[in-house]
Amino acid sequence: MPTCKLTKRTIDTLPAPVGRDEIWWDEDLKGFGLKITPAGRKVFLVQYRPSGDRRNPRKYTIGEYGPTTPHQARVEAHRVLAERAAGRDPQAEKQIAKRRIASEQVADLAAEFIARHASQNRTAAETTRILDREVLPYWGSWTVAEVRKRDVIALLDRVRERGSPIMANRVLAAVRKFFNWCIGRGILDISPCAGIAVPAREQARHRTLTDSELAAVLEAARSIGFPFGSIVETLILTGQRRDEVGRMTREDLDLERQIWLVPGEHAKNGKPHIVHLNQPCLSVLRSIPQTGDLVFSVNGKVVFQGFSKAKRRLDQISGVEDWTLHDLRRTVVSGMARLGVAPHVADKILNHQTGTISGVAAVYQRHEFISERRDALHLWGRHVAGLFPKAVAA
Repeated sequence: MPTCKLTKRTIDTLPAPVGRDEIWWDEDLKGFGLKITPAGRKVFLVQYRPSGDRRNPRKYTIGEYGPTTPHQARVEAHRVLAERAAGRDPQAEKQIAKRRIASEQVADLAAEFIARHASQNRTAAETTRILDREVLPYWGSWTVAEVRKRDVIALLDRVRERGSPIMANRVLAAVRKFFNWCIGRGILDISPCAGIAVPAREQARHRTLTDSELAAVLEAARSIGFPFGSIVETLILTGQRRDEVGRMTREDLDLERQIWLVPGEHAKNGKPHIVHLNQPCLSVLRSIPQTGDLVFSVNGKVVFQGFSKAKRRLDQISGVEDWTLHDLRRTVVSGMARLGVAPHVADKILNHQTGTISGVAAVYQRHEFISERRDALHLWGRHVAGLFPKAVAA
């Protein structure tokens, strides 16, 4: 067991061993040593025996000689030995900390968050996209405990500086959900998103398309064709949400009974929803190619993704501007109102969680107005078909 005074002058003269590692122990501080490998690498360490275990000494690695000076290594060795004297086991604590850091990286926890939580939500694809594109490139290798409030603010500022204030809102919402999930799992105590205001104020939209605009959009959708054009036609004819239509499967459809059952996991409020298919919508669904289980998919396996680009093309062809696909739901319900459909029936068609019936009445009102909904959608289908017969077959 070679010993020496572990100073820079002495260490520089110590030769590399032949065959296997060699440890030189310090003459003054018991347990403080320097390991030298046959390749000449020199690493400071401190050895101690944990309380109650005299047979299995611990070797605590301090750091490599060069980046770590002898003085720094000696100070760290004193700290480790002092913790040992206080009854602690620094090496075991170090290993636990390493495992915790490895298991609490943002990238790993984000993957678990998507698999366990977000995948059960209809916005899973959007949340995954936001985390992958906006968050993980910056924080992926960090632990969640390293993310501070100022880091979240800096992230949102980067998004806003790209000219995307509304996207900054979406990023904050996704990040807040992720950190709240971490709190629920006992990984964090406080979210770094606490107290951060929404980056941009969003105005409630009131846009509805006129009948002439709706006809132009229908004509453009038909010219674009499957899959995006068919999705737009179905949105107009059913009044359902974009993602619900985009994730429609053939298993959800009963064309003989003229019914589409939206599964609870696809619906915003988590409740299964029956949509009655009017004749124009049936014509659309029967005309599209059968590529697989997903109805509006090129290969039947992957949901349609290119909404933004396809929507820009739709606007160019139709000449209708300043509207969103979600505005079609408002257009449908407004059009139904003009046709005499009762508001509570329209609410049920749209699968609104809270509608025109509220308060005590809502607690006791469990009638689904199935026949009224069917009649309303058929009435709406005839109206749409009459707007532009070439765009939607009656």
